This record gives sequence, C-alpha cells and structure tokens, in this order.
Amino acid sequence: MIDTAGVDLLCLDAGNTVIFLDHARLADLVRDAGVVVDADALVRTEGEAKRLAETGALLDVDWRHRDRPGAIAWGRMVGTIAARAGLDHAHVPALLDAAWRVHEVKNLWCKVPGGLGPALDAVRARGVKVAIISNSEGMLDRLFRDLGILDHFDLVVDSGKVGVEKPDPAIFRVAMDRFGAAPSRTLHLGDVFATDILGARAAGIRHALIDPYGHYEGRHLDVARVPGVVEVARAIEASPR
Repeated sequence: MIDTAGVDLLCLDAGNTVIFLDHARLADLVRDAGVVVDADALVRTEGEAKRLAETGALLDVDWRHRDRPGAIAWGRMVGTIAARAGLDHAHVPALLDAAWRVHEVKNLWCKVPGGLGPALDAVRARGVKVAIISNSEGMLDRLFRDLGILDHFDLVVDSGKVGVEKPDPAIFRVAMDRFGAAPSRTLHLGDVFATDILGARAAGIRHALIDPYGHYEGRHLDVARVPGVVEVARAIEASPR
C-alpha cells in the first residue's frame, strides 16, 4: 500500500478505477460482430491491450464515429480487446460503430465498486478533495449522474471536454490548480501504466496502480499496487493530514 499520509488531493482515473468495464456487455457486442467469446476472454485481452498501449501497438482502424471527442483512444482500446479475442480486423470497424452507439446510451465502463460513495465522502469530510482525471469521451458527468455517484466527487476532469489526455501532465494540473494542491500532497490512482502511471510521474505526483485482474503481474514492479479506491480512501481517512 502506498503512503497515504498528507494527501490533500486524491485523483482517480475513471475506467476500471471507479467504473469498471462490463465485460459481459462487450462480449455480446463482439458475438454480434461475428466471434463467440465470453466475459473471461475479454478480461484477458483487455490486459493484453493495456500492455500493447505501452508501445503504441494498439489496433487503429477507420470507423464512423472516430471524429468524436475521445473516440480515437476509445476505439483503439475496444478494437484491440476484440481483435485479440479473435475478431477479424476487417470486422472491427462495424463492431466499433455498434459499440459506440451502445456506449453513448450507457457507458461500457459502468460497474461501480461497493462502498465507493461512503468511502469518498469520508475523506472529503476531512478536507481531502477528490477529482476524476480521465481519458474519456466527454460524457462522464452524465454517466456519473445516471449511476448516482456524481456528488461524491469535487471535480470531474474529462479529456473529451478539456482537450488534453493522460499521460500529458497538464490534465493533472487542471485539478491541482483548481484546489491549490502541491504535487507532493497529491495522489493518483489508475489502472493503465501507459497513461495513469506515466502521466502521474510526469506531473510529479504520488501514484499507485489498481490491477484487479492481474494484468500487470510480474511487470513494473517498482510501481506501488493498491487493491482499490475504497481501500485507499479508508487508509487516507485513517492517516495523519
């Protein structure tokens, strides 16, 4: 567990940090596109996609909605997950078109961990600010409102709205500047090494990796691992300010 003493600002990635991918919903979409897969297979290939992101090797195809805010990065990740599960590359654009339509109605990353709201409210009651720092598609405010979790955050920094993505440290500075938080008193949690960890390092802030599926097992052993946001929030609540 990372040192949680003296945290003034807790920054959180969105996907697989406070909202988790619904692998079953994505599996249905991949099956509709032509390959029979189950949720467990997509858990595995999601990890493969995260690791490929470190070398810029994600699959990139033309598809109908890639001009939307945040859609290029979203399409690379979703398309790679599906392709690694066996979907022919020629069918990836159709999958992305269909998946985007579903995603616009309800984000594919929508599963909220138990106890999230109370844990965040407890640290906020101690004066710690909580901000989302997410590479997303400009729809997080609406999604969080629909999921009933929006009021548990002091700020949502959505790259689809601010126009800068992790690992660019500028996206972290949006929150630090808003709350006057020093890098040394800021902690970021996220699940993707290529964006969350490298971005936090570039911003000079504390960081830890959330890896619930063991996607980085045996890799990046110098990076602190934490079990989840709820556990870290409870540790911050119990730590000296």
